[in-house]
Amino acid sequence: MKKVFFTGILLLCIAVNVTANEVIKLTTGEWAPYTIEKDQKGGVLQKIVSESLKQEQIDVEYIFYSWKKAYKLAKEVEVDGTIPWFKTPEREIDFLYSKNAILRTKTVFFHLKSLDFKWKAYEDLKNYNLGETLGFKTAKILDEKGLKVQLAESEKENFKKLLTGEIEVTSASQLVGYNIIKNNFSPKDALKFTNHPKKVYPGTGIYFLVSKKHPRAQELVDKFDKGLNKLIRSGRYLQLVKSATSK
Repeated sequence: MKKVFFTGILLLCIAVNVTANEVIKLTTGEWAPYTIEKDQKGGVLQKIVSESLKQEQIDVEYIFYSWKKAYKLAKEVEVDGTIPWFKTPEREIDFLYSKNAILRTKTVFFHLKSLDFKWKAYEDLKNYNLGETLGFKTAKILDEKGLKVQLAESEKENFKKLLTGEIEVTSASQLVGYNIIKNNFSPKDALKFTNHPKKVYPGTGIYFLVSKKHPRAQELVDKFDKGLNKLIRSGRYLQLVKSATSK
């Protein structure tokens, strides 16, 4: 009787192992409300990526680093992939991008209300003291345009520099920028910030990336795209996006 019992338990354990989801590791950085390290449920992008891959029997473990390190570790296949990244020609050399964007954002320039900030073309920015975040797309664009830019390790650092007058203008996703202002400044100081309505650049999609060196790069990207499409069709995707933007 005991033999039959233990045999049954063994078979049950084998069945559980066979059906258990695969676990992959993705690097990311703090970019609230899109990616959040200290929130157990994660930011909206983490939720979208996790639920998309779960549709394909894959679970995700997120590891937070500086953006520069997150990118490097994924590039060298120390992890399985990384989120979330805008498209650039340099990144496309090293990574496969998901076919579909995880989400689309609007990147704008932030400044203090006391600054008479006007811009229509990048050339207009020569009149201002600019600050950007190391490794971010806007920093690269402004550098290519020949503009002098102070680089910081984080967007939060740039917003603090705005307030102290060390810089006059910095860019951020509109939602991220106001999240930083709300959570890091007093109500009195928060009222001093504003943004210009013009987009910094037209391309707003942020993507799931897997290094071309990864032996399963195309497979993982394809599974994400397939799972994301399922999430969109089910209505769950829209639900997640609305829950993030309505806060």
